[in-house]
Amino acid sequence: MHRRPFRSPLAGLTLAAVLLGTAGCDAAATHRPGVVDVVAAENMWGDLARQIGGGHVAVTSIISDPNTDPHVYQSNPRAAADISGAQLVIDNGLGYDDFMTKILRAGSSGHRRVLTVADVLHVTGPDANPHLWYWTARLPAVAAAIAGQLAAIDPRDATTFRAGAARFDAALRPLLAVIATIKQRYAGTPIGYTERVPGYLVEAAGLRLATPSAFSQAVEDGNDPSPQSVAGFDSALTGHRVKVLLYNAQVVDAQTTAVRELAEQSGVPVVGVTETMPPAYRSFQAWQLAQDRALLAALGGGS
Repeated sequence: MHRRPFRSPLAGLTLAAVLLGTAGCDAAATHRPGVVDVVAAENMWGDLARQIGGGHVAVTSIISDPNTDPHVYQSNPRAAADISGAQLVIDNGLGYDDFMTKILRAGSSGHRRVLTVADVLHVTGPDANPHLWYWTARLPAVAAAIAGQLAAIDPRDATTFRAGAARFDAALRPLLAVIATIKQRYAGTPIGYTERVPGYLVEAAGLRLATPSAFSQAVEDGNDPSPQSVAGFDSALTGHRVKVLLYNAQVVDAQTTAVRELAEQSGVPVVGVTETMPPAYRSFQAWQLAQDRALLAALGGGS
């Protein structure tokens, strides 16, 4: 069982060919006064920049399709051109969006600033969980870093950017309140997840992973979980040793679908989570709040 990589019709082009087609974009790029051109690798980080910058930013998010797996995304000439012309680039880091690293290394730009979220949060290590946007309590640090980068590019609007970051922080309060409620009521409750996508949420809420971590890591890496980890996961569901299954609804295959179906058959509530912000949500906060509330309801038996 392997992740099926998303491939653009132009994904077969080499990176060199992509950059050849966009050569000279830096020199030719024109930027509107008072509007910072921002390119984010994923749409959740793009939405943060949009909220912070308001009308003073023009944001392009490379990955916004909920059917696209960022782990295996293949770049294309359009993405390379967008990055080449950007004044601020935001990526996640920790190997989550390696296509960005390749493009940035191959096409240097004197005017471009790069903000890597993992660096802002000082998260390192080969086994670090890259799904940093689920670490709600630390997002104000990311917002402040984005505001700082925007202010460095456009000093005249620095006050606007600081105010935007403050509004973003305030809009996180309902999320933090739900997480605090989960921790207060259900700390130590055993849960399972198919991937580490909600790992920071699980930790912040005081929940306990009771399914094999080797299973989740294998799925995340695009490998076949071992028979032992599959059996352990199945047993946790059928034996009702987990109260909720958090299911990555964005990356599905035969193995994870079978797990979800077994949970449903066993009467274990399933809460879907995604890696990028679905288009149905107007903001990052609305998306995350819906997932947090769904987890709270599932832990309470749907109440």
